Amino acid sequence: MNQNYRDPLPSNIEAEQAILGAILINNDALAAVPSTFAMEHFYERLHQFIYDAILRGRAVGKGMNPVTVRSFMAPDAAYEKVGDMTVAQYLARLVSEAVSIRNVADFADAITGYYHRRQAMSIGDDAHDAGTKAEDELQFIDRIKECRDKLTAIVASIESRNDPQETLADTIDTSLDRTNDAVRGAAPVGIDPGIPEIMTLTGPWQRKQLIIIGGGVKQGKTALAMQCMFNLAEKMPVGLNSGEMSRTQIVMREKARRTGISSTRQLRGTVSDNEVEELLWAGEEMKRLQHIDIDCRRMTLDQIDQKITRLIGEHGIEAFFLDHIGKIQWTGKMEYEDEFKQGQRATSILKDMAQKHDIPIIALTHLKKSTFQDYQGRTFKERLSAAMNRRPTYRDLVGNMDKDADQVLVVFQARPIVAGMEPAENSDDYPVWEDAMNRVTGRADIILSLSRESEFPRRKEIEWDGKSTSYGPPYKQAMNARELF
Repeated sequence: MNQNYRDPLPSNIEAEQAILGAILINNDALAAVPSTFAMEHFYERLHQFIYDAILRGRAVGKGMNPVTVRSFMAPDAAYEKVGDMTVAQYLARLVSEAVSIRNVADFADAITGYYHRRQAMSIGDDAHDAGTKAEDELQFIDRIKECRDKLTAIVASIESRNDPQETLADTIDTSLDRTNDAVRGAAPVGIDPGIPEIMTLTGPWQRKQLIIIGGGVKQGKTALAMQCMFNLAEKMPVGLNSGEMSRTQIVMREKARRTGISSTRQLRGTVSDNEVEELLWAGEEMKRLQHIDIDCRRMTLDQIDQKITRLIGEHGIEAFFLDHIGKIQWTGKMEYEDEFKQGQRATSILKDMAQKHDIPIIALTHLKKSTFQDYQGRTFKERLSAAMNRRPTYRDLVGNMDKDADQVLVVFQARPIVAGMEPAENSDDYPVWEDAMNRVTGRADIILSLSRESEFPRRKEIEWDGKSTSYGPPYKQAMNARELF
């Protein structure tokens, strides 16, 4: 047996022996071990082998005791010497000296605490190496960021470990309290995305929910998500990973929503002195929002998970936006899968993340390429009508909506589709097309296509301003209306 527990590295060998002895006395004690506890939390290498053997034996329905454990251990570990004892003698000693099976959770907590301390010391060594061995500043920054992310993960793990465990009775009481608060108007049950049409469809967004916003190209799904994000940031810190736009584009779009001055005009500088003042005012107003973290790198799902962990630890974000599922960076075998399988994998893991981090995750996804094809009709008018009235459903979206999503919103605008059907200007069909364009311009539908909380499918028509890429009434008008209430 490795005797290096006398080295300075922090450990609690007694707790490790106690938890193994308790489990060997009564295998049912495993149920009290936290789900986050893992074999690598043990400091002593032999204890890791013993615990792993117990888990593998129980997985196939075997009763694990000092005799049967050895058959699930690798030969080199099973015949290792523990001082003057054999492994068999050591296992028997663990059982004979076991204190209590009632304290298994406390033993696991103590072991995990020392594991976190060793992790922190190892990260300190990594930081020292980064300072002394990094070849240039960029490599130094990358390595220090890795250290920071690891430390943040430790803090988050410790905090979740110390959170009081809520019983079913506690959860029932809490849910009733929240409902009573909502009835009295004391507090909303969830968060308000700031767009009345969405609130009507979905109700307040809840923690642990995966909310999908889908739509076709140029249908306005990103605009809808960004509008919700900036609305939320008035009251809470939020995070965003965007593979679609740069930070500058996102900020300019939000300034366009607040001022009515399009981002195109902002970029070209075709604005008056008064409009410059308006843009400055909008910028100052945005600076007063809660923390918004905007990361425009393509990231893997693991990197997104680590990012959320860090943002919760450092800023306490209460919602995270991903734009979009098609921009996730894949590695390994998934890199070569089609978008359908990638989408299924993405929504499954994103739902797990929402549950793990206890926040809503709002993820964008696009429609399958075949959604807006082959409009049927003998005449141009019939084909035009088919294009205007076809509404996508959650089945048209990339990802596994039935299984993973709590709410699925689909944005639909007929205008880009109708615009693409423009006939020759001097044709008989042109007046029909022109009339259709007048009817669809400035309008959009938000469709609740799937929901675990509300009746679906339902839809709400909403105003759309293409120049400012915004939904609903103009920003100032909406703010004035809000102040009246």
